[in-house]
Amino acid sequence: MPLKIKQHEQFMVLMTGVIDINHSSLQHRRQNIIEAHNYNDILKLIVTTQFDLILLDLSTNSPDTSVPEQSRHFCHPLVARIKDPVGINNKTPIIAIRHPTEDAQYPMEFDDSLVSPITAEQLNEIIDLWQTKASALNYIQIIQLKTKNNHRLTLTLFEKLFEEFPRQIIDIEDALENKQYDLAQAITHKLNGSASFCGLTDIQQPANALESCLIKNDYAAIDRQFLMLQQHTLNLTNHQESILANLGKC
Repeated sequence: MPLKIKQHEQFMVLMTGVIDINHSSLQHRRQNIIEAHNYNDILKLIVTTQFDLILLDLSTNSPDTSVPEQSRHFCHPLVARIKDPVGINNKTPIIAIRHPTEDAQYPMEFDDSLVSPITAEQLNEIIDLWQTKASALNYIQIIQLKTKNNHRLTLTLFEKLFEEFPRQIIDIEDALENKQYDLAQAITHKLNGSASFCGLTDIQQPANALESCLIKNDYAAIDRQFLMLQQHTLNLTNHQESILANLGKC
């Protein structure tokens, strides 16, 4: 299931229903998680805010009494709104929150399910899982745009990036430690070219900044820019396993 291409943005989660979680125990920053407890509030959010993950309590009832009670657990009225082809959340994964007394089988329009009450540990795990998957799919889609959905070429580019980027970061760091600034600039320029060719603007931007500092002999800013470049390349290479596992699913 393709997700929206996002770079530099927070992972946004919508939590619905009554979920009694001590937010101080969550690993994720509070502003990444938006809560809504009734149908109308949820409806307003899903048509105005783009989310990366939605946790939908199956007991959230529609105010429309014409919706049969027995149909709500099999085709939840909010799911139809979320999956609207022109809606901003039509590709957003939806996790069903069901109660222990309900059937263990959740409707197929959901991507996964949790049984309430939900612990902070469970919530952390589910957000981490889908955030990792979303990041991997975002990177895949970015490069697929460049390759025009050529699967073999996309795989080749990823394999080359996973091989080159870690080695180039090590070589840049060694050159900087030895004050070989011309060498550091040459390696950064090559890394920058690869990132630019693949459309990886989150890596290209710090690479540009570091290359500019090296050209201008701005030694005071070099270490800071290198650390930023190092972190952004890690953001890609840390998802290597997930990217390769999901490459054929896009």
